[in-house]
Amino acid sequence: MKPLTQRDKRAVVLMAVGAVLICGYFLVFEPAMSSYRSLRSERDRLQKQLNRLTGIQSGIGAVRFKELTDRVPVFEMPADTAQQGVLFRDELTQQLQKAGIQARTLQMRDNRGKRQDGFAVLTVDCQGRCSYEQMLNVLGDLKRNPYYVGIEKFLLRVDSRNRNEMTFQLAVFTYAK
Repeated sequence: MKPLTQRDKRAVVLMAVGAVLICGYFLVFEPAMSSYRSLRSERDRLQKQLNRLTGIQSGIGAVRFKELTDRVPVFEMPADTAQQGVLFRDELTQQLQKAGIQARTLQMRDNRGKRQDGFAVLTVDCQGRCSYEQMLNVLGDLKRNPYYVGIEKFLLRVDSRNRNEMTFQLAVFTYAK
């Protein structure tokens, strides 16, 4: 075999660079562009949907949008134990008063200690008298409490003398740092 001339060496290097560029285009650039195009079209579709939902100003669309936003619960990240307990208890008291319920007892307890994930569980126990509609209003409005996590105990007893009056026991809990 004869040694390659300078011209042959340049041709081989040029072909190698061309082969690398062609492979790079089909293995890297083309899939990346395809992914980019699909993500961009999905983003545009979701943006149009969001604009359609938030741009509704009047009519039945506004009512539907309000219903959708009312279904979404509100949540705040837990604060330290002392602050979270006060905030949660005060918000629950306001919700009870808004429904027209005067709770006889409203007591905070922290008897579970810290959980494995590092959050304490604070429970508010309340008892009192109410009507059925008032309690339904409170239960429906609990998701609007940004500190509420769940109901631990709920007991509703009908008064034997007055069927419209009920006695309730409610224990709701929240998480705290």
